[in-house]
Amino acid sequence: MLFAVPPCDLLTMRYTSSPIHIIAMLATWTLAAYDEKLCNVGSYTSRDNALIYVPNAWNDDGDGFSCVAVRDSPPAFDATWKWSSGPESVKSYPHVKLTDPTLPVPLSNISAFTLSAQWAMGPGSTPWPVPSIDWSGLASIDVSANTAFDIFADRNPDNAQNETEAETEIMIWLGKVGYAQPLGYGGIESYRAKVTVGHTEFVLYHGKNQRGTAVFTWVAGSNETSFADDVSPLLNYLWRNGLVSPASHVGAVGFGSETYYAAGNVTFSSSRYGVNVLPGPAPTLVLAQTPTGCTPSEAVSSEAVSSEAVSSEASLAARIQASWLSGVSIIRIVGASVVLLF
Repeated sequence: MLFAVPPCDLLTMRYTSSPIHIIAMLATWTLAAYDEKLCNVGSYTSRDNALIYVPNAWNDDGDGFSCVAVRDSPPAFDATWKWSSGPESVKSYPHVKLTDPTLPVPLSNISAFTLSAQWAMGPGSTPWPVPSIDWSGLASIDVSANTAFDIFADRNPDNAQNETEAETEIMIWLGKVGYAQPLGYGGIESYRAKVTVGHTEFVLYHGKNQRGTAVFTWVAGSNETSFADDVSPLLNYLWRNGLVSPASHVGAVGFGSETYYAAGNVTFSSSRYGVNVLPGPAPTLVLAQTPTGCTPSEAVSSEAVSSEAVSSEASLAARIQASWLSGVSIIRIVGASVVLLF
C-alpha cells in the first residue's frame, strides 16, 4: 500500500545512496514552487488524492540518484537523475501513478482506454519546456532512458493494483534515448506484431523481468512527446491473441521514464498526463484473408475490413494464436490497423 509522505527538508530526507549528489540536486530546486520533493524512496499523494508520485529507485546500484519534484496545480513533475554504471539495466522509474474510477476493470470489458501525456528530456538539473527533447545534449552525456506508460494486469483485481504482485506487465513506450531496449528485444526485426493507433505505429516485444513476470512492451516507432489516444487496440490484441487472459483486470497505471545510464544529470519533465477508461464491449477484431502470393517475410497491407461482430470467437482466437506462432496474417481492430509480421 502506498502512503503519502510528509513534507521533508534536508535533515529528514531519506536516501539510500549519493547523499552529496542528492543535497546538490535539492539545492537547485529551492527557488521553484514545488509542493513536494523526494529522492530515491517514498511517495507523495497530490492534495486532491488523484495522483501519486514516486522516485522509485528500485534498482539503486549505489552510484547515482533519482529525484522527483511535484507541482499539484496544474499537475506536473520534474525528475532529475544520474546513474553512471551498468548502462544495460534500468535503475529507476520516476513516475506518476494515474487513476480512473473504473479501475480495476477486465480487459474484455474495455471499450476505450485513453492515455495522454506531454514530456521533455534534456541534460542538467533544471526543468525542460514541454514538449521537447535536447538530442545533442543527451548524446553529449551518453544518456540511455525511455518514456513509458506502465500498466499492470492480473486475474485477481487486488493483485492488478500492485506492481510487484500482478502477473502481467504491459508497457507502452512513447520514446527512447540511447541504448534503451525492451525486454525480449533481439534486433530490429525481433518484434512480434505491428499496430497503428492514430498516427503512431507501435511494435510488440515480449519477455520476462527478474521476478518472472510476463512483460509485453509496445514501442512507438517515433518519439511521441505529445500523446493523447485510445490505446485499447494494444490491450485488445493481447487478450484476443490468447497472450493475456481476457479475465485479467487492468489495475495500476503509471507514466514516467525508465532510467538506465547517464554520465551527467538528466531532467525529465512532464505534464498533462492522465488515463480515461470507458467500460463496455471491446472493439471488434476481424481477421482478414492473407493476400494471395504473400510469404512470411513480406510486409503486407490490407483492404478495409468489415467491423461486424465475429461469429465464432473461439475460431477467431485459434486463428490468431496460430498466426502468432507461424505464418502471416492481417487483423484489424476498429479504429486501428494491426499487422503481424514473422
